[in-house]
Amino acid sequence: MVSSLSLGARLFLLSSVLGSFAGSINGLYFNLYLKTLGYGQDLIGVLSAIPAFVVTALAFGVGLVAGRVGYKKLILAGMLFQAAAWIIPALFPVRAWLLAAAFLGGLGGTLGGVAGGPLLSELAEGRARERLFGFQSGLAVLAGMTGSALGGLLPAFFSAKFSLRPESPEVYRLVIVLSFAIFLVSVIPVFAIPDHGPRNSLTFRHLWPHRRFIFALAGINGFIGIGAGLLIPFVNLFFKLRFSVPDHTLGLIFALNSLLIGVGNILSPFLARRMGRIRLVVFCQALSLPFFFLWGYTSILSLSALGYLLRTSLMNLAGPMFSVEVLERVPPELRGGVNAISMVFWNGGWALGSLISGFIQVRYGFSPLFPATAFLYSLAIYWTKRALEKPSEKDLENRSADRPVGP
Repeated sequence: MVSSLSLGARLFLLSSVLGSFAGSINGLYFNLYLKTLGYGQDLIGVLSAIPAFVVTALAFGVGLVAGRVGYKKLILAGMLFQAAAWIIPALFPVRAWLLAAAFLGGLGGTLGGVAGGPLLSELAEGRARERLFGFQSGLAVLAGMTGSALGGLLPAFFSAKFSLRPESPEVYRLVIVLSFAIFLVSVIPVFAIPDHGPRNSLTFRHLWPHRRFIFALAGINGFIGIGAGLLIPFVNLFFKLRFSVPDHTLGLIFALNSLLIGVGNILSPFLARRMGRIRLVVFCQALSLPFFFLWGYTSILSLSALGYLLRTSLMNLAGPMFSVEVLERVPPELRGGVNAISMVFWNGGWALGSLISGFIQVRYGFSPLFPATAFLYSLAIYWTKRALEKPSEKDLENRSADRPVGP
């Protein structure tokens, strides 16, 4: 099925796979690296929040001009900023440089995040677009699974190879440098992707007719962002601190999580044809909620890991179909702006949640975070069902005719 996609789509998939592979390795150990350097969870929470605050501040402005600048140029610039954000902590692990790296990571995430979805939607149409979004998300997650599985073995390898103390800052630093090198390779395919898409700037006048849809989208992403920010940046720390899991076990948990999400993402286009995109999103996300409590409150590692795996895979299974639905409800020229609005509210919520979570953990541990996140997700799921399950006539018109907006 991948072979039936355009060359540009396949190049996008290749870059996404390499970047996700590198990102899973980096994400697995970055917080642990900071912890071994003596930094506390409050600072880790701040560092997790900064990129999201940057996205919140800049994404909407970037979305307004993304069409004129070009989606491909924004993605390339974003990847270079992201690469700098990865290597700086390895070379200069002091507080000021860590804060600067977090800012650069947010800037890179803003540029790539605003442009990625719209560029991907330009590389396919109709059912092929559904397949492309499903494959992109699924293959990226499966690449992340591979990265997590191999990443779980890297500290032990580097420790033996260079006679370093296991789980030391030096070992984790080598892992981060390796992930940086792989990420640089992922930039290369992007240069060959054709950059079609609109060449216009947006104004509020273009977005105003879609205000109800945009308001619902902002609220849904805001609630999910806050809930995710409370827990997701700290998953590795939770398993380390609660169960003292070794690195290879942590890598296995993350790898299994990626496997389940990846398979689900690839299957999601076929499930969506039977259930409808939004109905599938609501069903899977609602089904994930009870597993928060198995994950957070059992004292048995295997049950906690099972709760984490089921919750995360169900919550994310239909994510690509939600993205396709959102982008198809507006004309092509509005997609960068609408994608930016989604990012603003999701990342704003993530920043707020991460910032709060770090300080809550220092004082009360992880226990209050699980019901809080489940409650916020419940609000988002209810809003999704009420606002998006039945598209308006205007939404259907936009979906059936990918026509440009006025000047």
